[in-house]
Formats: sequence, C-alpha cells, structure tokens
Amino acid sequence: MSANTSIFEVDEASDLPIWVQLRNRIAYLIRTGRLKGGEQLPSIRSLAADAKINYNTVTKAYRDLELEKLIVSVRGRGMYVQKNLAAQGEQKTLAIDAVLEDCVQQYRSLGMTFDEIDDHVRAITDSMRSEARSAAEERTIYYDAE
Repeated sequence: MSANTSIFEVDEASDLPIWVQLRNRIAYLIRTGRLKGGEQLPSIRSLAADAKINYNTVTKAYRDLELEKLIVSVRGRGMYVQKNLAAQGEQKTLAIDAVLEDCVQQYRSLGMTFDEIDDHVRAITDSMRSEARSAAEERTIYYDAE
C-alpha cells in the first residue's frame, strides 16, 4: 500500500467497537490482496497516530488478526501479512458476493435496470459515507470544545 494513504478511518456512525472496525478493515485488505503476503503492516504506534486512535486499540486488533492467522509477529521487526492466504480470503469474499448477487436479483425482480441498481446502491453508500463524516465532524467539534 502507498505510504501516503491511510489504511483505516474510524466510522463514528458504526455500532462496532473501533478495534473491530480496524480488524475488519485490515482483514478485508488482506483478503482482497491489497495487502500482500509478506508485506509489513504499519507499526502499532504509527497506525494509532495516523488513525487518531489509542495504541491499545491497535494492539487488540493486531492480536486478534494474529489469532486468526492473518498476520504474524516477527520479534523486533514488526507485524507482517501471513503468506498463502488467498484461498481462505476468497471463500469469505465469495459468501458476501453471493449475498450481494441475491440483492441485485431482488432489485431486478422489481423491474430495476442494472444502471438503476448501480445508482441506488451508490445512493446508499453515499448516505452511509455522509453519516460517517457527520459523526466524525461531531466528534471533532466535541473534542475541540474541551
């Protein structure tokens, strides 16, 4: 991944704990191949600073990913993406893709075109993105008031 791009942003509108959001994001990046086997993950301190979250939150997410055997800790060197994970990741992605395909079929049964479905799904994701931004702005205002 590029050094300039953050791998994680807190979704303030989510009901998931931040450590779970982080774990899910990194697992997704690994399973989709955006983080490759053998690639080094950001240090706990740098990821915590970049995402503006607690050091212990990152530690907990990394520990859980290590228990899932998605990442491995190399003493004195950091955390690395486990090698040879493609098959496991593909299975989970395929299961979610099947749910999405079912949704598309249901929209089609309502008479929607593929372009209308694209627009509808984009409107849903845009709405969710807007809610997350509003929550983040609200959090910023709260912290700035202190």
